[in-house]
This record gives sequence, structure tokens and C-alpha cells, in this order.
Amino acid sequence: MRGRAPVVCLLLGALWLLAATAGPAAAFDQSHAILSGLLSHIGFKASGKDREYQGARGSKFHVFPGSGLFGKAPKWLVAAELVETTRLYARGCAAVQPEWIESLAGHLIKRSYSEPHWQAKRGQVGGYEKVTLYGLTLAARRRINYGPIDPETARDIFIRFALVEGDFHTRAPFWRHNQALIEEVHDMEARSRRRDILVDEEVIYQYYAERIPAGIYSTPQFEEWLRQATQQRPKLLHMRLDDLLRPGAAGVEQAQFPATLDINGMALPLEYHFQPGSEEDGVTLVCPAAVLNQVSEGRADWLVPGLLRDKVITLIKGLPKALRRNFVPVPDFADRALGGLAPSDTPLVQALGAALKQLTGVHIPEDAWDTASLPDFLRLRVRVVDAQGKPLGAGRDLPALQQTWTGQGGAVAAQTLPTTGLERAGLHDWDCGDLPESVETAGGGIRLRGYPALVDEGDSVAVKIIDSAANAQAAHHAGVRRLIMLKLAKEMRYLRKNLPNLAQMKLQYAKAAAGDGQAGDLEQQLLALVVDLTFLAERPDIRSQAAFESRIARCSGQLISQANAACQLVAEVLASYQAVRKRLAGISQINWLVSLNDMREQLDGLVYQGFLQQVSYARLAHYPRYLKALALRIDKLQHAANRDQQLLRELRPQYEEWRARDEQVRAKGQSDPRLEEIRWMLEEWRVSLFAQEVKTAYPVSAKRIRARWRELGL
Repeated sequence: MRGRAPVVCLLLGALWLLAATAGPAAAFDQSHAILSGLLSHIGFKASGKDREYQGARGSKFHVFPGSGLFGKAPKWLVAAELVETTRLYARGCAAVQPEWIESLAGHLIKRSYSEPHWQAKRGQVGGYEKVTLYGLTLAARRRINYGPIDPETARDIFIRFALVEGDFHTRAPFWRHNQALIEEVHDMEARSRRRDILVDEEVIYQYYAERIPAGIYSTPQFEEWLRQATQQRPKLLHMRLDDLLRPGAAGVEQAQFPATLDINGMALPLEYHFQPGSEEDGVTLVCPAAVLNQVSEGRADWLVPGLLRDKVITLIKGLPKALRRNFVPVPDFADRALGGLAPSDTPLVQALGAALKQLTGVHIPEDAWDTASLPDFLRLRVRVVDAQGKPLGAGRDLPALQQTWTGQGGAVAAQTLPTTGLERAGLHDWDCGDLPESVETAGGGIRLRGYPALVDEGDSVAVKIIDSAANAQAAHHAGVRRLIMLKLAKEMRYLRKNLPNLAQMKLQYAKAAAGDGQAGDLEQQLLALVVDLTFLAERPDIRSQAAFESRIARCSGQLISQANAACQLVAEVLASYQAVRKRLAGISQINWLVSLNDMREQLDGLVYQGFLQQVSYARLAHYPRYLKALALRIDKLQHAANRDQQLLRELRPQYEEWRARDEQVRAKGQSDPRLEEIRWMLEEWRVSLFAQEVKTAYPVSAKRIRARWRELGL
């Protein structure tokens, strides 16, 4: 060997020079024969070790100082000889690449494989390969196709991760079918709020494993096999619903958890999510902003049939103990109450309270229900979308959403439905044909219902499609009234010039409106009141040209008499109002202050800017009596102030209770006819308490009002 060593060193030196000046391929060709005989002399430079190399079989050596590579320190090298003096030195060194070593080592190479995993983009099972020679790592984590190395394991990974977990890309019909079926079962679980309907993943694995032959472990192989196999059995991998349902797991009844909610004949989509703690948990109604006003807060209370029982039980359990103990066991009473209930626009607590009262005779005040503590999944969530289906906002506070997206000053203050062909503008006579009660149109992929109405635009009338029946009714009434006034322009001009006592009433009304900063147009309100009384009050709606012309022909002769009657009543009301207001302003006794403040509050609630449009004529006819009772009450203060305050202490609790409830409803932009009824009962009770000689319209007392509260479910 000693005789050959210098020769080998010379050859390796030449090899190093050639490798430095030639390309990698040339260097490999020149060293190929020499390196193959010196595989045990390769070395790998250890990280952080100056010129120290890891050698074969755990050895360590340094480059000899006289070597041409002493100052270069390549990552890999091969030595002509290893000489041990004070340490082990490598002499006659040349730089090499690990790929060269691997290609020459042949059977001496050891390979190990690890971390097989599914690669969806490549459609194969990947892994990592480690290559070693004499304990030196030539490749630590080389990416490889794991399938040919371990077909059985690769097939298992392919089925579990691609087919069972769904990380798979294919256009095969079975895949769309099976994924849709699994999504349907997930939807069942979300609707019923359960996690025990879909079978375990192992069952799905076994389904595929029994049908896919051995040796299939990649997407190309699978699709090639599937094309051939489905020629004879097209539905070979198509699952059935029974394959995905756990044994004994009942399906979810569609009627209990419907896919849509019927709102005035519109099928608005419902979405279900079972994600406690998530904003989307529970049931979400997808509603176009254009019809958001058609969804009543009462109807939203009822959720869907499948969750109604849970909500009723939760509501009953949330009652104060003094009331709750009357409904034990709670589930039984909930079932009995639900037996006579059906979803409607009536709030759930009202209907439930009435049902429980019928069962037990126990009255439950509405403010006893703790609706604020209901879990989110028992409160309907609404997602508002635009005409293209793009989300605008979402939440569980329906009145707030309606105010934001359809209310005055909201982000979308004037919601309009898609055009239907009925829309018109600039009308001065009824030449728009008959108007149906409702029409259907499409928006955001949903069939919507709109309500045609005449809309007052001041100097003309337009036909528009309104978002809700209630809004349409109010708009149509004002629109028809305006069209009548335009049609009878000559008669309206005559009335304006001949309304009796108009100048005096304007002065009195200006004082009534002073608190609002403007007097308002009393003349226009009086004309509107006269037209309403003559043509519209207590008569069927006008929705055709024939009905419009017939109504004008039959009722025009009553204009003057109705105008005289209306002006006489309004004049009497405003005169009495001014007299009472003047008397209250002239009283300064401190010990009467409580009574005086109550009377001022009552007076402001009767006469205010716009009251002629907001108070029905039938109710307005009672105003003279209310104002006369107020005047008599002032007279009695002179000698019965203590008595007045004693009666006031009897009145105020019920009045304050009504006012608090009324303010809550109005804060949501709503109205409650039941509260309106109580409001006028309280007005009659004032007459009974403070001026019995005036007489009330019907028997009234604290006991009767409280009983009516209970009858109305308040």
C-alpha cells in the first residue's frame, strides 16, 4: 500500500484541481473510478468543528496541514490515506459530492423511511428517506413517493386521509354524491344539536376499504381503476344514507327543522349551526333587506318547531319561584301548553302565558319572563343580505336590524324591491289600473313578496312596491288621500278659503306645538282630516280606478258638512286646551306642584304637534270631555288639594307601569294595540277619579284596568 499511496495522492490532487476548474459532471466522471475504491475514506465536516471531519464507522479525522484542502474545508471529501500521528490525519484529499458517493456505494448504502403522509396536490402518499453509508448521513430528509415502498401502508393512508377526511380532488360522480350525503347528515346534527348521528370515521374507512382493491394508493391509480370498475358497476362507491347513520340514530324530521321559514308566503332560507360559543350558533334566517320589515319580532320568537319545546321549558324555568312552582313538573306543563299553540305574529311569551293561564288560572305578567337570559341558540339570528345575496349585517336583535337597514336614517333608509312593472310616478288621477294586494318578485335568489301602494309625493302620487303589508297600508291610505285631493283640486281650494275659525285655531295650535319648535301646518292637517272623514274613514280600501271614481262620486257632497263638523270639534279642543294651559301656567303654589306636574303631563299627551293625524277621529271626539275634566280638577285644587294628591297616588303606579312598557315598545319603533287600549282606559280613569260629574264613556276602575292587563296578557 505504501508504494501505491503517492500515486493515489497524485491522482486525487489532480482530481481536486480538475474539480475546481471543471463543472460538476466532469469532476464526477474523472473521480468515478478512484472514489469507488476509497468509500471508507470519505469524510463529512462536522458543524462548528474547525477542520474536523466525521469519518466512516464513527471515526474522526483532520485534514493534513500540507494538503491543498487544508484552508478550504469542503463539506465532503475523500482521502487517499488516513495516517495517525498525534491525531488521525487525511492526506491526498479531494472534495466530493454526497450524490457521487451514493451513486457508487451500491449495496453498501442503507436507506430508512419515515413520516408517510397524504399529499392532496400531488395525489400521492409522500414520505421522507434517510440515506447513510458507514454511519454517515448522505441525505437526511429526502422527499419521496412512499407508495411503491410500502403499498399497504400507502393504501391505508390514501383511504383515511383522501376519502374519509375528504382531502381529495376529483370529478368522479361518487365523490360529489357522498360529500353531499355527509353534509346532509352534518346538517341533521346541526339542526337537532346532536353529535351522534353520523357514523364513526372507521365505518366510512371500512366502506371504502372493502371496495377498493390492494395496490391502489394514489389519485391517478384510483381514477384509472374507478373508470374500469364503474363500467360494470356505476354505483360501486355511491353511499346510501343508511351507510352514514349510526344504528338506532333517528333521522331529523324535516317539519321539525325546516329549510325555510314562511313569511307572508315567502320561503326565506334557514341555516343551522351547532357551535356553542360561536356567533352563528343556532338558527339563522337569511332575509333580504327589502323585506326585512315583513319579519315580525313575534314570529321570530317562535324559532322552529324542533327547538320550540326547549325554549318553552327554559322560559318557564326562568320564571320567579313564586310563579314557577305552579308549573311543576316543567316539561309536562310545557308539553300541555304547546299542544294548543301554533306559530304566529303574537310574541311567544304572550301566547305561552295565555296557554298556562288557561291550564292553571295563574296569570304571568309579561315582565316576569326572563327572555334576556335565553341561550343564543334559542333566539333567532337574522342575516340581512342585499339584492345580490351579499351579507349586510347579522344579529339576534331584530328591531335593531330593522332600524339599521330599513329605518329612517339607517344605512339603507329606503329599501326597494326589484321592479315588477307596476311602478308609476307623477300621477294626478287614477290611471294606473287595478292594484293587487301583493305581488311576487325575485331578489338575491329568493322569491320575495311586495305590496303595491299609492305613495304621497306632495304634488303627485306614485305607485311603489312597499316592503311590508303594514307599511303599504299606511302609505296607500296617504296616497289615496293625496290623489283625491289632486282630483278635487277645485274643491280643496274652496275649503282652504272657507275653513271656519282657521286663523284662531292656528294661533292656538302654534302654542300647542311650541315645545317641538314649530307650529306645523294645521291647514293641511285639517284638510287631510276632512278628506279622511268624507272618503276613507270606516270604508273599504280603494285599489281600483272604478272604486276610486265611484267613491268620489258618492261622497263628494259630504265635504262641506264634514269640514264644518271637523273644524267645530278641533276648534273646541284647541280652545279648551288653551284655557286649561293658561290656568295651569298661572298657578304657583308649591304644595300643589305634584298635581300640577301630573296635569301638565296629561295635557301634553293629549294635544301636541301632529295629534290630528295620530289620534283617530272617534277618539278625538272624547277630547272635550277629557279637557273639561282637567278644568274641573283645577277648580277642586282650591279646597281639596290633599284629596287630589291622594287620588294621584292611586293612579300613578298603574300609569307609570303603562308608560314604562309603552316607552320600551316605542324605542323599538313599534306599537302595541293592547297598550293603546290601556292608555285610553287610564284617561277614562282620570275622569272617574278627579271629575266624576263629567261621566266616563264606560265603567272603569283600578280593578277593571288591572283585570284588563291580565286579559290582554300584559
